[in-house]
Amino acid sequence: MIKQSEPVKLFWTGGWDSTFRFIQLLLIHKMVVQPYYIIDPERNSTLIEIKTMTDIKKALIEKNPDLNHFILPTIFKELRQIEKNEQIAESYKRLALVESIGIQYEWLARFCNAEGIKNIEISNETAIFDEDNRTRKLLGDDLDRFETERGVYYKLNERVKDSDKYKIYGNFIFPVFDYTKLDMIEISKKEGAFDVMKLTWFCHSPDRNNRPCGKCHPCRTVVREGLGWRLPFVAKLRYYTWPKLRKIANLMHLVPKN
Repeated sequence: MIKQSEPVKLFWTGGWDSTFRFIQLLLIHKMVVQPYYIIDPERNSTLIEIKTMTDIKKALIEKNPDLNHFILPTIFKELRQIEKNEQIAESYKRLALVESIGIQYEWLARFCNAEGIKNIEISNETAIFDEDNRTRKLLGDDLDRFETERGVYYKLNERVKDSDKYKIYGNFIFPVFDYTKLDMIEISKKEGAFDVMKLTWFCHSPDRNNRPCGKCHPCRTVVREGLGWRLPFVAKLRYYTWPKLRKIANLMHLVPKN
């Protein structure tokens, strides 16, 4: 039975990590889930991600029709409609000088601030390679660990509420810091949901046939984290050849270095 408590707010993209958390909340912790998705019109994979989320919900409900009542309609917000916030923008710029973090954290922080949303879950797993754990390294000892009915999660301590860290990450909860992508495979298999996990999407720059490119950061991360089987053959070729071709092109001044 799903617990009749306040819905868990979750940033969901149809990607591996956030879908794992989506499944975990529903099947393991028995919670009602309220998904959120920010529409970035410049992201080549936006329509694929939206379709992927629809397919995942359909697959889960086919397995367990009762879930239809506990997956709330996804709340969509267009990036251009999110209110500007100079303080958040400046905090992000300063943090980005310390650690390489994605620009999405800036606009997710602005979204939460504008909408008055607190304690929304964001899915950052533990990467196999320590250099990929940028968010956790940045937040460091200012994270507190909580054990709740929705499982273990981490959140920034309010002692740093005046910091740049808190302006960006203060409204977020981190529920999958203790899992690697390989852990997620084992858990989803145990819950009978690995077939659903295989529906997830990850590539930011799909090719003309809507297949993973093998060149973008998410594609490269998939391979680094032990999920290289998710790339089709052509994408694997690009994965292994693209860095060498780019290096040659840089040397010949054919493409920008950054």
